[in-house]
Amino acid sequence: MKTGKSVRLLTLYAAMALSLCVGGVASAANAAASDEEKVGDAAAAKILGSMKVINNPTAQTYLNTLGASIAGLTVRANLAWRFTIVDSADLNAFAAPGGIVMVTKGLLKILDSEDELAAVLSHEIMHVVRKHHYNVIVRQRLADELTQKMAASESNQSMNALSNVSSVIYARGLDKSAEFEADFQGIQLLAKAGYDPAALIGVLEKLSKIQAGDSRAELLFATHPAALDRMDQIARINSESLPSTSPSALRKTRFQTFKSAL
Repeated sequence: MKTGKSVRLLTLYAAMALSLCVGGVASAANAAASDEEKVGDAAAAKILGSMKVINNPTAQTYLNTLGASIAGLTVRANLAWRFTIVDSADLNAFAAPGGIVMVTKGLLKILDSEDELAAVLSHEIMHVVRKHHYNVIVRQRLADELTQKMAASESNQSMNALSNVSSVIYARGLDKSAEFEADFQGIQLLAKAGYDPAALIGVLEKLSKIQAGDSRAELLFATHPAALDRMDQIARINSESLPSTSPSALRKTRFQTFKSAL
Protein backbone atom coordinates (compact mmCIF):
# COMPACT_ATOMS: atom_id res chain seq x y z
CA MET A 1 0.00 0.00 0.00
CA LYS A 2 1.38 3.43 -0.85
CA THR A 3 2.31 5.71 2.04
CA GLY A 4 -0.26 8.38 1.15
CA LYS A 5 -3.07 5.85 1.04
CA SER A 6 -1.89 4.28 4.30
CA VAL A 7 -2.08 7.69 5.97
CA ARG A 8 -5.60 8.24 4.63
CA LEU A 9 -6.69 4.83 5.87
CA LEU A 10 -5.24 5.53 9.29
CA THR A 11 -7.06 8.86 9.26
CA LEU A 12 -10.27 6.98 8.53
CA TYR A 13 -9.74 4.79 11.60
CA ALA A 14 -8.88 7.81 13.74
CA ALA A 15 -12.11 9.57 12.77
CA MET A 16 -14.13 6.45 13.45
CA ALA A 17 -12.59 6.05 16.91
CA LEU A 18 -14.88 8.90 17.94
CA SER A 19 -17.94 6.72 17.55
CA LEU A 20 -19.73 4.57 20.09
CA CYS A 21 -18.22 1.51 18.47
CA VAL A 22 -14.68 2.63 19.28
CA GLY A 23 -14.01 -0.52 21.28
CA GLY A 24 -14.86 -2.74 18.31
CA VAL A 25 -12.66 -0.71 15.96
CA ALA A 26 -9.70 -0.84 18.32
CA SER A 27 -9.98 -4.58 18.87
CA ALA A 28 -10.30 -5.16 15.13
CA ALA A 29 -7.13 -3.15 14.54
CA ASN A 30 -5.19 -5.24 17.06
CA ALA A 31 -6.51 -8.62 15.99
CA ALA A 32 -5.54 -10.54 12.90
CA ALA A 33 -7.85 -9.29 10.18
CA SER A 34 -10.05 -11.72 8.31
CA ASP A 35 -9.75 -11.94 4.55
CA GLU A 36 -12.92 -9.90 4.20
CA GLU A 37 -11.47 -7.17 6.42
CA LYS A 38 -8.21 -7.15 4.43
CA VAL A 39 -10.17 -6.76 1.22
CA GLY A 40 -12.22 -3.97 2.79
CA ASP A 41 -9.12 -2.15 4.03
CA ALA A 42 -7.59 -2.31 0.55
CA ALA A 43 -10.81 -1.10 -1.07
CA ALA A 44 -11.15 1.77 1.41
CA ALA A 45 -7.52 2.76 0.85
CA LYS A 46 -8.14 2.88 -2.89
CA ILE A 47 -11.19 5.11 -2.47
CA LEU A 48 -9.35 7.35 -0.01
CA GLY A 49 -6.52 7.66 -2.50
CA SER A 50 -8.60 10.30 -4.27
CA MET A 51 -10.61 11.66 -1.34
CA LYS A 52 -9.87 12.63 2.24
CA VAL A 53 -11.81 12.20 5.46
CA ILE A 54 -13.29 15.45 6.73
CA ASN A 55 -11.82 16.76 9.97
CA ASN A 56 -15.10 17.27 11.82
CA PRO A 57 -15.45 15.22 15.02
CA THR A 58 -19.04 16.35 15.64
CA ALA A 59 -20.30 15.27 12.21
CA GLN A 60 -18.24 12.07 12.21
CA THR A 61 -19.55 11.05 15.63
CA TYR A 62 -23.15 11.64 14.55
CA LEU A 63 -22.73 9.54 11.41
CA ASN A 64 -21.00 6.73 13.32
CA THR A 65 -23.64 6.69 16.03
CA LEU A 66 -26.47 6.56 13.50
CA GLY A 67 -24.75 3.97 11.30
CA ALA A 68 -23.82 1.72 14.22
CA SER A 69 -27.38 1.77 15.55
CA ILE A 70 -28.73 0.60 12.19
CA ALA A 71 -25.99 -1.95 11.47
CA GLY A 72 -26.52 -3.39 14.95
CA LEU A 73 -29.93 -4.64 13.83
CA THR A 74 -28.50 -6.86 11.09
CA VAL A 75 -27.28 -10.46 11.18
CA ARG A 76 -23.73 -9.09 10.95
CA ALA A 77 -23.92 -6.81 13.96
CA ASN A 78 -20.62 -8.25 15.21
CA LEU A 79 -18.58 -6.62 12.44
CA ALA A 80 -16.37 -3.67 13.38
CA TRP A 81 -18.68 -1.22 11.60
CA ARG A 82 -17.00 2.05 10.64
CA PHE A 83 -18.74 5.03 9.06
CA THR A 84 -17.11 8.18 7.81
CA ILE A 85 -17.67 11.31 5.73
CA VAL A 86 -15.30 12.00 2.87
CA ASP A 87 -14.62 15.52 1.65
CA SER A 88 -15.96 15.33 -1.89
CA ALA A 89 -18.62 17.27 -3.78
CA ASP A 90 -19.58 14.05 -5.59
CA LEU A 91 -22.99 12.54 -4.89
CA ASN A 92 -22.10 9.05 -3.75
CA ALA A 93 -21.69 6.55 -0.94
CA PHE A 94 -19.44 3.50 -0.79
CA ALA A 95 -19.51 0.23 1.12
CA ALA A 96 -16.35 -1.79 1.58
CA PRO A 97 -16.18 -5.39 2.83
CA GLY A 98 -15.79 -5.86 6.55
CA GLY A 99 -18.09 -3.03 7.61
CA ILE A 100 -16.65 0.20 6.16
CA VAL A 101 -19.17 2.74 4.85
CA MET A 102 -18.16 6.10 3.38
CA VAL A 103 -20.54 8.91 2.43
CA THR A 104 -19.52 11.98 0.47
CA LYS A 105 -20.12 15.45 1.82
CA GLY A 106 -21.82 16.28 -1.48
CA LEU A 107 -24.48 13.61 -1.02
CA LEU A 108 -25.08 14.61 2.59
CA LYS A 109 -25.69 18.19 1.49
CA ILE A 110 -28.71 17.28 -0.63
CA LEU A 111 -30.44 15.16 2.03
CA ASP A 112 -33.32 16.72 3.95
CA SER A 113 -33.79 14.44 6.93
CA GLU A 114 -32.25 11.82 9.18
CA ASP A 115 -34.63 9.34 7.57
CA GLU A 116 -33.05 9.98 4.16
CA LEU A 117 -29.56 9.62 5.62
CA ALA A 118 -30.64 6.40 7.33
CA ALA A 119 -31.92 5.18 3.94
CA VAL A 120 -28.53 5.78 2.33
CA LEU A 121 -26.73 4.02 5.18
CA SER A 122 -29.17 1.08 5.18
CA HIS A 123 -28.55 0.52 1.46
CA GLU A 124 -24.77 0.50 1.96
CA ILE A 125 -25.00 -1.63 5.09
CA MET A 126 -26.91 -4.29 3.15
CA HIS A 127 -24.15 -4.38 0.53
CA VAL A 128 -21.80 -5.40 3.35
CA VAL A 129 -24.26 -7.80 4.97
CA ARG A 130 -24.88 -9.56 1.65
CA LYS A 131 -21.12 -9.45 0.83
CA HIS A 132 -21.86 -8.01 -2.60
CA HIS A 133 -18.49 -6.36 -3.18
CA TYR A 134 -16.52 -9.00 -1.34
CA ASN A 135 -17.90 -11.88 -3.40
CA VAL A 136 -17.22 -10.07 -6.67
CA ILE A 137 -13.69 -9.13 -5.61
CA VAL A 138 -12.94 -12.71 -4.53
CA ARG A 139 -14.16 -14.07 -7.87
CA GLN A 140 -12.04 -11.52 -9.72
CA ARG A 141 -9.08 -12.35 -7.53
CA LEU A 142 -9.43 -16.03 -8.30
CA ALA A 143 -9.73 -15.28 -12.00
CA ASP A 144 -6.48 -13.34 -11.82
CA GLU A 145 -4.79 -16.26 -10.05
CA LEU A 146 -3.73 -14.06 -7.15
CA THR A 147 -5.19 -16.13 -4.34
CA GLN A 148 -2.03 -18.07 -3.50
CA LYS A 149 0.15 -14.96 -3.37
CA MET A 150 -2.30 -13.06 -1.17
CA ALA A 151 -2.82 -15.95 1.24
CA ALA A 152 0.92 -16.45 1.64
CA SER A 153 1.84 -12.89 2.56
CA GLU A 154 0.56 -9.63 3.98
CA SER A 155 3.21 -7.69 2.12
CA ASN A 156 2.67 -4.38 0.37
CA GLN A 157 2.71 -6.27 -2.91
CA SER A 158 -0.29 -8.34 -1.82
CA MET A 159 -2.16 -5.28 -0.59
CA ASN A 160 -1.43 -3.48 -3.85
CA ALA A 161 -2.82 -6.42 -5.78
CA LEU A 162 -6.00 -6.36 -3.67
CA SER A 163 -6.24 -2.62 -4.17
CA ASN A 164 -5.98 -2.98 -7.93
CA VAL A 165 -8.70 -5.62 -8.01
CA SER A 166 -10.91 -3.41 -5.86
CA SER A 167 -10.45 -0.40 -8.10
CA VAL A 168 -11.81 -2.33 -11.07
CA ILE A 169 -14.92 -3.40 -9.14
CA TYR A 170 -15.70 0.06 -7.80
CA ALA A 171 -15.14 1.68 -11.19
CA ARG A 172 -17.60 -0.57 -13.01
CA GLY A 173 -20.08 -1.13 -10.19
CA LEU A 174 -22.11 -4.13 -9.12
CA ASP A 175 -24.76 -5.99 -11.09
CA LYS A 176 -28.18 -4.35 -11.10
CA SER A 177 -29.55 -7.29 -9.13
CA ALA A 178 -27.18 -6.51 -6.24
CA GLU A 179 -28.24 -2.86 -6.20
CA PHE A 180 -31.92 -3.79 -6.27
CA GLU A 181 -31.37 -6.29 -3.45
CA ALA A 182 -29.62 -3.62 -1.36
CA ASP A 183 -32.61 -1.35 -2.00
CA PHE A 184 -35.20 -3.98 -1.05
CA GLN A 185 -33.44 -5.21 2.06
CA GLY A 186 -32.27 -1.73 2.95
CA ILE A 187 -35.90 -0.56 3.10
CA GLN A 188 -36.76 -3.43 5.42
CA LEU A 189 -33.79 -2.55 7.63
CA LEU A 190 -34.85 1.10 7.56
CA ALA A 191 -38.30 0.19 8.86
CA LYS A 192 -36.80 -2.12 11.49
CA ALA A 193 -34.70 0.80 12.74
CA GLY A 194 -37.82 2.94 13.14
CA TYR A 195 -37.35 5.14 10.08
CA ASP A 196 -39.73 5.93 7.24
CA PRO A 197 -39.38 3.18 4.58
CA ALA A 198 -40.35 5.74 1.93
CA ALA A 199 -37.23 7.79 2.70
CA LEU A 200 -35.21 5.91 0.07
CA ILE A 201 -37.74 7.02 -2.55
CA GLY A 202 -37.09 10.58 -1.41
CA VAL A 203 -33.36 10.15 -1.99
CA LEU A 204 -33.90 8.56 -5.40
CA GLU A 205 -36.28 11.35 -6.42
CA LYS A 206 -33.52 13.86 -5.69
CA LEU A 207 -31.02 11.86 -7.73
CA SER A 208 -33.46 11.49 -10.63
CA LYS A 209 -33.50 15.28 -10.98
CA ILE A 210 -29.72 15.51 -11.35
CA GLN A 211 -28.77 16.24 -14.94
CA ALA A 212 -26.88 13.53 -16.83
CA GLY A 213 -23.95 15.85 -17.46
CA ASP A 214 -23.53 16.84 -13.82
CA SER A 215 -19.97 15.86 -12.90
CA ARG A 216 -20.96 15.36 -9.25
CA ALA A 217 -23.00 12.29 -10.21
CA GLU A 218 -20.79 10.91 -12.99
CA LEU A 219 -19.50 7.91 -11.02
CA LEU A 220 -22.85 7.27 -9.35
CA PHE A 221 -24.67 7.16 -12.70
CA ALA A 222 -21.95 4.95 -14.20
CA THR A 223 -22.10 2.36 -11.41
CA HIS A 224 -25.79 2.24 -10.43
CA PRO A 225 -29.09 1.58 -12.19
CA ALA A 226 -31.01 4.72 -13.09
CA ALA A 227 -32.84 6.25 -10.14
CA LEU A 228 -36.19 5.89 -11.93
CA ASP A 229 -35.52 2.18 -12.55
CA ARG A 230 -34.75 1.71 -8.87
CA MET A 231 -37.95 3.50 -7.93
CA ASP A 232 -39.92 1.23 -10.27
CA GLN A 233 -38.42 -1.84 -8.60
CA ILE A 234 -39.16 -0.49 -5.13
CA ALA A 235 -42.78 0.12 -6.15
CA ARG A 236 -43.18 -3.66 -6.32
CA ILE A 237 -42.66 -3.96 -2.58
CA ASN A 238 -45.81 -4.47 -0.54
CA SER A 239 -45.49 -1.18 1.33
CA GLU A 240 -48.54 -1.97 3.46
CA SER A 241 -46.48 -4.59 5.28
CA LEU A 242 -43.97 -1.96 6.39
CA PRO A 243 -44.71 0.42 9.26
CA SER A 244 -44.78 4.14 8.57
CA THR A 245 -43.30 6.66 10.98
CA SER A 246 -42.99 10.40 11.38
CA PRO A 247 -39.72 12.00 12.47
CA SER A 248 -39.63 13.30 16.03
CA ALA A 249 -38.69 16.86 16.89
CA LEU A 250 -35.44 15.56 18.39
CA ARG A 251 -34.58 13.71 15.19
CA LYS A 252 -35.19 16.84 13.13
CA THR A 253 -33.10 18.97 15.44
CA ARG A 254 -30.11 16.66 15.58
CA PHE A 255 -30.08 16.26 11.79
CA GLN A 256 -30.16 20.01 11.25
CA THR A 257 -27.35 20.37 13.78
CA PHE A 258 -25.39 17.75 11.86
CA LYS A 259 -25.89 19.48 8.50
CA SER A 260 -24.94 22.82 9.96
CA ALA A 261 -21.70 21.29 11.17
CA LEU A 262 -20.71 20.11 7.68
